[in-house]
Amino acid sequence: MSVIIPTFNEAENIPHLVRRLEDALADLDYELIVVDDDSPDRTWEVAQDIGSQQPRLSVIRRTDARGLSSAVMTGFGAARGRTLAVLDADLQHDERILPDLVSAIIDDGADIAVGSREAPGGSYGEFGPWRRTVSWGGAQLARLMLRTPVNDPMSGFFVVSRDRYEQVAAAVNPKGFKILLEFLATGSPPVVTEVGFRFGQRLHGATKLTGSVVVAYLMALLELAGGRFVTARFSAYAIVGLSGVMVRATFYIALVQITAPTLSAWLAIEAAVVWNYWWNNRFTFNAYRHHGSAWVGGLVKFHGVAAHGLLVASATEALIMARVDESGWALRGVAMTAGLLLATVGNYHLNRSITWRTLPA
Repeated sequence: MSVIIPTFNEAENIPHLVRRLEDALADLDYELIVVDDDSPDRTWEVAQDIGSQQPRLSVIRRTDARGLSSAVMTGFGAARGRTLAVLDADLQHDERILPDLVSAIIDDGADIAVGSREAPGGSYGEFGPWRRTVSWGGAQLARLMLRTPVNDPMSGFFVVSRDRYEQVAAAVNPKGFKILLEFLATGSPPVVTEVGFRFGQRLHGATKLTGSVVVAYLMALLELAGGRFVTARFSAYAIVGLSGVMVRATFYIALVQITAPTLSAWLAIEAAVVWNYWWNNRFTFNAYRHHGSAWVGGLVKFHGVAAHGLLVASATEALIMARVDESGWALRGVAMTAGLLLATVGNYHLNRSITWRTLPA
């Protein structure tokens, strides 16, 4: 088997992990591959020193790439084993269940064996309320959006058969940090086994779970659920837009009770525009987020794009109504929907290139 260990600033943990793996895998034929993203703490150098004494350990130092998923795929590409394992270097994954995970594939015919905190015998250990909530919510979203029969799809601890890897490798998106989702959602439905383990405590270093990582996870879910025919960013943009429709309606209903309908309508539109801008800046275009004075400038541009969208939607609706010799709510609904779709697509591309200046999507 091949064990891939993606690392970034894990110099203090690597010696402990290698010793633990040597004990856990004593009865197996294995190799260890550390894939390090040029860590400032020189994790790669520590691993190379260990490798000079441990011939089963090799090190790949990446100076031109970043990211957990791409590191895993780099390791898989260099691996020679029939089974390919992924294990974090922070000592939170229980390496003692690796033989059971391998057995699930070699002996029982599974395509993927997952170290699960939700399976019998598993737990989240010393997770605080925040981490438990994030993990539980992320798992529920993955099961809902991907329809995957896995209790812990957010696990970063798993083993995949070489056949499964070779089947889906070309289609896997090496971005983000939840590579297991890619192997679950890409290609034909896999046979999956889960083995419970207790999530351990990090001994050294800091957690990699930040707000931007959560956003990246949500974007990855959207892209996988959309089958990549619709990009994750566009999906997020559309979701924000739908929420803006509800904001506009809510403000209008509240304001029309105290002021003129026309003024209420314009104030409701303004509330929806500001709402959409705030959430798109925070979520959809998180990697290109505006701050300070740039935030104000972005809001001005967003207003301009919104005005363009209003014109497109209105013109499309009017054109359809004028060219079709029918009337009634059904036709008007079709015309409004067509206008809204055109405006949404157009506004997305304008905001992508003007408001946030990011290409490609």
